[in-house]
Amino acid sequence: MRNWTPNADEAATGMLAACEGISRGRTGAWRDSRPGLLALMTTLPGRPYNGIYGLDATAAPEDATALAVRLATSGVSWCVRLRPSVPAEVDESLRDLGLFAEDEALLMATSLAAHDVEGPEPPELTLSTRRTEDDLAIAEVRGAAFDTLPSSAIKLLDPAHLKCEGIQWHLGKVDGVSVTCAMSVVAGDAVGIFAVGTVPEARGRGYGSAVTSRALTHGCAAGAGFGVLTASPEVQGVYERLGFSVMERWRRLVPSL
Repeated sequence: MRNWTPNADEAATGMLAACEGISRGRTGAWRDSRPGLLALMTTLPGRPYNGIYGLDATAAPEDATALAVRLATSGVSWCVRLRPSVPAEVDESLRDLGLFAEDEALLMATSLAAHDVEGPEPPELTLSTRRTEDDLAIAEVRGAAFDTLPSSAIKLLDPAHLKCEGIQWHLGKVDGVSVTCAMSVVAGDAVGIFAVGTVPEARGRGYGSAVTSRALTHGCAAGAGFGVLTASPEVQGVYERLGFSVMERWRRLVPSL
């Protein structure tokens, strides 16, 4: 393992590889690559897991439109994330289809050496990697944290997907009650951190930071050289306290309801 802090291109490559890792083993998942563009459909509910990634200046508006039309037929929520070098004409073509701009997505990354700056884990919190009997608890935490039905959250725990190498869930409990969770996906040099959530009544106690740190440490122990995630601006400070830095600010567009 080579441990280092990536540049923006390395972080973006690692993030995309981890996102593709989420689709491994999932029935109906697909990818569609065009010059400067990548569309991913994992079949999972939730915009963070599906959509178009604009990669560089070679992205063409007509290709972005074609990918958006294909995604629109999926019946699953999705969004568009565009790196700074993607031409503004791509945004315009997508707005013509009815998409609109939302808050930017922050691409953030850290090295293993840099990340552990928050301090020790809360002593009352017990963290563990997923066991089969934890699946319902993870789904319930996800449901409470993101205000979704557990039946929707359980789709993230597809057994065929969880058998794939590099994918792991992490669960935190206090006095035997599940309160926080996160997923790590190792893909090449990167470990992507996804689905970090804490139940509302347990927030503000450092549990989300602790499970994120544990997921990152686990991924680096499995061979990753750095950690990467995307975050909204309002939680930027949370991840900066864990040693993550903003690598890029991605423009984000979503379909109208």
